[in-house]
Amino acid sequence: MNWRANFEREARWIETTIVALIAAATNFIYFAFANNDYFFPDSFTYLEPARNLIRGLGFIDANGSIETLRTPGYPLLLAGFGLRIVPVIVFQHLLNVALAVAIYQFVMHRLGERGIAIGAAILFAIDTPTLHYANKILTETIFTALLFIVFALVVYARKLPLAGVLTGVLVLIRPVAIAYFVVVALCLLLRRVRLRTIAIYVAMSLLLPVGWSLRNLHHTGVFTISSIGGINLLTYRAAGALAIEDDGNFDSDLADEMKGLQDSADDEIQTRLHIPDAEELPDAVRGKYYSEIGWRVLRQHPRGAAMLTLRGLLVNIFDSRWEGLEIVSRFPTDIVRRSLDAYTAALFVFAVIGAAALWKRDRDLAAMIIATVAYFLLISAGGEAESRFRVPVIPQYAIIAAIGLAGLRRRSHPQEP
Repeated sequence: MNWRANFEREARWIETTIVALIAAATNFIYFAFANNDYFFPDSFTYLEPARNLIRGLGFIDANGSIETLRTPGYPLLLAGFGLRIVPVIVFQHLLNVALAVAIYQFVMHRLGERGIAIGAAILFAIDTPTLHYANKILTETIFTALLFIVFALVVYARKLPLAGVLTGVLVLIRPVAIAYFVVVALCLLLRRVRLRTIAIYVAMSLLLPVGWSLRNLHHTGVFTISSIGGINLLTYRAAGALAIEDDGNFDSDLADEMKGLQDSADDEIQTRLHIPDAEELPDAVRGKYYSEIGWRVLRQHPRGAAMLTLRGLLVNIFDSRWEGLEIVSRFPTDIVRRSLDAYTAALFVFAVIGAAALWKRDRDLAAMIIATVAYFLLISAGGEAESRFRVPVIPQYAIIAAIGLAGLRRRSHPQEP
């Protein structure tokens, strides 16, 4: 049987190489033809604290105040590269290549099916939002890579203390992961993992976020991971709930409601604190009051909040980010848009079919994938929703979509194994 084992090893090595080459081709062709398009509006909010770190000024913003809008994870990476943009972008594309290989290896180890493993890796490698945002100074790619490591550790219930620490690091890269430890703990609980082990995971996952919140409390008087949550709650969630009730053009209504609500909130803060200008407050303090006012608006408009969440979820799932392919494509815009929109919709159908099939076959893996995808798509399902927020769960999404494709193929060719 040695020849068979050798053949298996050689086949996996060849397939791994093929996956890596495909992922490298898609990523670096995109990199080459994207016209040095490396920046997004949010990019500069990461670059400024990184620049101050390099100068030895500490984690402060452009005004010299304590930085609480952004967490330190991504700025530290930028500082590590000396703010050299192209090396960061190349590194992010290389992470995508490594992720494609990791997806292939994970599926082969867990499910042992070549077709699914290769299919999942390729679906990830050709995903337009994944390619597009790897080409930006944004947190998505490094966050996706680290999330997949945490996901794999939890699926196998191995090194859970390490998984806990890395879950905390996720929060310091993107605060959207703030409650992900609850999702993981529930999945572990359903698998009857020992309570002591789960408690250790939870404790380790809270260590870094709580420490960072204490830092912010010390400097601003507000216990918070990041000010962005409170600000977004008012400007995107509360304003979005009002905008969707206006029943007009959502984007223009959102801009109007955002301005009106922010002005109203600033007036309320100024009256309550007896200050001339709320915008002069530290971000953490303003975010605290914005959060309070935002929640009040959402409680007053539950229907709008529910509709906004549904709209945001649909955008997160079905936004194809066709514009990201348009900048590197020579095909007419209409063809690019229609093709990518159709592909994105089909991928969702395959993912649903695959999730149902996986639930029957490997419930632990299915539960972890479904919970992870649902958490990250729902937590960002507000007025700010876009394809960008689907990127962190594309590895898991690609796995279940590949399972769905394989299942449909078997049904159409029942004689094939």
